[in-house]
Amino acid sequence: MPTKLEKLLEVLGDGAWHPVEEVAKALKMPSERFQQVMKFLLDADVIQRNPATNEVKLNQNWKTLMIGKGDEDMENYEKPIRGKVIGTIIVPPQKCVVIQCTQITNLTNTSLELEICVDRKIEEININMV
Repeated sequence: MPTKLEKLLEVLGDGAWHPVEEVAKALKMPSERFQQVMKFLLDADVIQRNPATNEVKLNQNWKTLMIGKGDEDMENYEKPIRGKVIGTIIVPPQKCVVIQCTQITNLTNTSLELEICVDRKIEEININMV
């Protein structure tokens, strides 16, 4: 039987936003205890919460922390590639960031989440709305 932490990582391990209700149901915890756990995880910067949609997701730096019983459980998760840097940047509305002499401008009225893969030069940028 998986632990609560294993179950949490199983639900949030894909890096996508999940409704808080879905996470609570998966963890099968009393409501008050669940709220305490969510507050702790938010304060510890383990998860992010989107108050507009009441959804949570695992922070980028925790995505590679997956608990499994063996190699067969780890096959579905991305493994870090030596020499590559992967990170997430939030670009506020109407602002820009510069990464490796490349300017990235958010011309929308919504914050955008950039997942960046770098290996000596920018290799890939994925953009999600926050």
